[in-house]
Amino acid sequence: MYIHKTSMSQATVYLVTGSNRGIGLGLVTHILEKHDNAFVYAGVRDPDNASSLQNLRVKYSNRIAVVKCVSADVESNAALGRKIEKHHGHLDTVIANAGICGSSVNVSKISPATIEEHFHVNVMGPVILFQAVYDLLKKSKSPRFIPISSIGGCMDGAVIRSPTRSVAYGATKAALNWTTRKIHFENDWLIAFPLSPGPVDTDMLRFVVDNDKRGALSGALKKLVEEGASASWPTVETASVSLLKVIDESTREKDGGEFTHVDGTRLPW
Repeated sequence: MYIHKTSMSQATVYLVTGSNRGIGLGLVTHILEKHDNAFVYAGVRDPDNASSLQNLRVKYSNRIAVVKCVSADVESNAALGRKIEKHHGHLDTVIANAGICGSSVNVSKISPATIEEHFHVNVMGPVILFQAVYDLLKKSKSPRFIPISSIGGCMDGAVIRSPTRSVAYGATKAALNWTTRKIHFENDWLIAFPLSPGPVDTDMLRFVVDNDKRGALSGALKKLVEEGASASWPTVETASVSLLKVIDESTREKDGGEFTHVDGTRLPW
């Protein structure tokens, strides 16, 4: 991994996990486009096969490092922390974006293994990541820890009341929200809040909708988007611009510990 010397002392350092596609890739791209002084650690499971990031590595060779970061894997997260410490010595913004949504069954039929897998990635993943980068964030002048959550984790509203069957995903996003709010209260030096992008046209969303045999989830998301005065799901590019604006402009006083939507408004827990 080659890192230009000027990056070490002058860069605003970002870490984005789950960055090989979808919202994660969109955020990495927009950070590099918007901030000339940004250095991005793009966390993925397998850096050697992160083909979607190759063009960015060519275009921004001195400002991006594609690094291994496996959700909830203590060793790879700790190794990543040591690498960042060696090259930059601090982290300014961590966007915990990696997550899964691979189940579409009712509570009465969901398997314990499915619930366990979702909790492992969607809850333990951000927790272990936070532990690994804790000291690096403390060295920043304006540290942020922002897990990407979902309206699917709301305890009220259209999604939980609809006949959708995203049980494991919704439950784990609700747990992620609680954990992030707790991080906020435990660390008065940190800006931390769960951020929901809303429905975005990604591979994950299309997979979930395609596998929703009753069509309930597709209908619910379509309704949510239409209520937002949009004729179709927002693109990754559009969502990434909005998400980064909320993140970059966030303050502890205004946003800390709040469940925040992509437009900056508050969501119900």
